[in-house]
Amino acid sequence: MNLAEVKSRVRSLVDDPDGTYATDGFLAPLINQKYEEIYNRMLSTGAEFERRVVELSNIPALTSDLSAYNLPGQELELMLQPLLLEWKQTGLDPTSYRAAALVDHVKDVVPGQTLDDWEFRSGVIYITPTSIAVDIRIRGDFLFAPLTAETDAIAAAKNLGHAVAYGTASLIGTVRGNPAWMQAYAILQDNAVDDVMQYLARKDQAKVRRVGRISRRRGPRMTMAR
Repeated sequence: MNLAEVKSRVRSLVDDPDGTYATDGFLAPLINQKYEEIYNRMLSTGAEFERRVVELSNIPALTSDLSAYNLPGQELELMLQPLLLEWKQTGLDPTSYRAAALVDHVKDVVPGQTLDDWEFRSGVIYITPTSIAVDIRIRGDFLFAPLTAETDAIAAAKNLGHAVAYGTASLIGTVRGNPAWMQAYAILQDNAVDDVMQYLARKDQAKVRRVGRISRRRGPRMTMAR
């Protein structure tokens, strides 16, 4: 569900399909407030739906940190915690990616042709400087971007848009002094969030079961003595 669809659903819930008072300017901050609130609630489950892989291309030689990519609008602006950093020489194909080692402190070295180490300190990734331009691929936990464009999608999990719509309608009930909306839609929001969280839990359990089956299949074979 994208932002335009959430707005349409909220307007239907609050008896304003034409957007007489539920204008874009009125709805946008309420939708994003509820999106962030539900997102934070789901983070507490330990679900990995916020995990993402980001690629940084053609990082100049002698670069020792990635702070420039933390700026607004850049690839690492919403990064919470990097988990894996891989690198390759710019121009090589993706099969050339290799992992760098996470360390407590990147040492001062003479730049060479390999990116050996990286560290994460005060929200910034520090890397071993290289004498060549490199591409870096980072796997980690990221915040979701606010919904601004009409086509921006609710990225956290499938069907979470329903919970955001109900939650926004509940907020509107609070703002407009309608306790019936506030209470009824808060219950529907909680039910929708619970459904999504149960789905994520079942998916994680299925993943564990699959890994277990694969491990058993790959176990050592026993031969009978003759």
